Amino acid sequence: MYKICKTEQSAKRQRMLAEGLLKAMQEQPYEEITVSDLCGRLQVPRKTFYRYFENKDDALHALIDHTLLDYQKFELLHVGDIPPREGADLELYFLFWKQHEKLLDVLMQGSLSAVLVERALLNAMNEAKQMRRYLNVDNEAEARAAILFVIGGLTSMMIEWHSTGCQQSAGQMAETARKLLMRPLLLMKN
Repeated sequence: MYKICKTEQSAKRQRMLAEGLLKAMQEQPYEEITVSDLCGRLQVPRKTFYRYFENKDDALHALIDHTLLDYQKFELLHVGDIPPREGADLELYFLFWKQHEKLLDVLMQGSLSAVLVERALLNAMNEAKQMRRYLNVDNEAEARAAILFVIGGLTSMMIEWHSTGCQQSAGQMAETARKLLMRPLLLMKN
């Protein structure tokens, strides 16, 4: 588990290290990157890296988590950019990830997209109380299941969209997601 920073300066340093990992992943496969390579690339002592992370995987988790946190800021900044309508929030979601293609590219190249899904689900569960206001469920177990279902589905849908070259617009993807979320699932007949 990576360190939760208490000061702005510490958070900036941690983010810089995590973003350094992204740059390294653009040049070589994730499994070939070592902590020593990363520290050398960033010109920081290894002890600085270990002040924030236990290992390279922690830096990857922080990189993804910081990106997920950036979505919340993005959403607040751009909420007025799309006319108010059903699915506007979903369109922002796809627009955000379109802007983060570099991260998606390296995750796909390294067969690490499952880590993104895992981190998105973990972050959503940590924000479950805020997300419950959007859900029409009666109890905590149903709320957790609904959050896992929606976030897992949206994240997987976004990864698939990216892997096929974002052929549909963010608006088209949002409309597809909205339709899927709004209608009951059809049960398959035997």
